Amino acid sequence: MADELDLKTLSDDELVPQMHDDLYDGLKEEIEEGVRILLDRGWAPYKVLTEALVEGMRIVGIDFRDGILFVPEVLMSANAMKAGMAILRPLLAATGQDYVPARVGTDGIVGP
Repeated sequence: MADELDLKTLSDDELVPQMHDDLYDGLKEEIEEGVRILLDRGWAPYKVLTEALVEGMRIVGIDFRDGILFVPEVLMSANAMKAGMAILRPLLAATGQDYVPARVGTDGIVGP
């Protein structure tokens, strides 16, 4: 498609909100690409997790709570997040960074 967005051309300040939108839309491949781009730009795995993925899922959780999104859309978003986490998980483990895997509840992002 000629009007496809090239994530590599976006600044970090543009890429992170785009990743929030891509999570919202359940775009797995775009999330994987965005995670790799941020890591290549020197972002710490935990920063990618919290600022790009968890924040995007927080938005999904709010809209689910408010009845804007329904279970199928939330599952698509969760699968996109899972793809991003597959890249980050071994990096987080290698750094010894403690993190609590988040999950989406009816009130947004909740702990384990």
